[in-house]
Amino acid sequence: MTKRTTLIAPSRERRTAEAGFTLVEALIAVVILIFGLVGITNLFMVAASSNSTANQATGTTSIASQRLEQLKAIPFTTLVTGGDLESGTDPAFYSLDDVPGVGQIVTRWTVTAIAGNAQVLYIEVRSEATGVFGPGRSRAQFTTFRSCTSTDIGCPAP
Repeated sequence: MTKRTTLIAPSRERRTAEAGFTLVEALIAVVILIFGLVGITNLFMVAASSNSTANQATGTTSIASQRLEQLKAIPFTTLVTGGDLESGTDPAFYSLDDVPGVGQIVTRWTVTAIAGNAQVLYIEVRSEATGVFGPGRSRAQFTTFRSCTSTDIGCPAP
């Protein structure tokens, strides 16, 4: 005689208790998902603004460096003193450059004579982006001294 095994179907009560998610469980999962997505969205927004500020800072640094090199290349005797770093718009001490991918960059510079020594000038160059994140956050400022000591080439006497 062979022994037969018969499978007994699980009871209906046990199946309904394990049938799936309840509405409350599904709502809790959706709320947790929403909080996670809000956090990730905020992260993307901060990353985008930081990237924009970094691009502007790179652009302002490049423009300020170029302007300083141009001022160093001008013959000493033709440099004109003056300028205003804060709000000057005199074309002799101001430029507005449009940099692709960055926007407009305002550059101002000053040339100041050193008291008691006509052979030395102090030069400051400041560039700032004009965009939303630009002013203050993407400022680049460089300074240098220019001197001319050879009276044979027209330098002023000390």
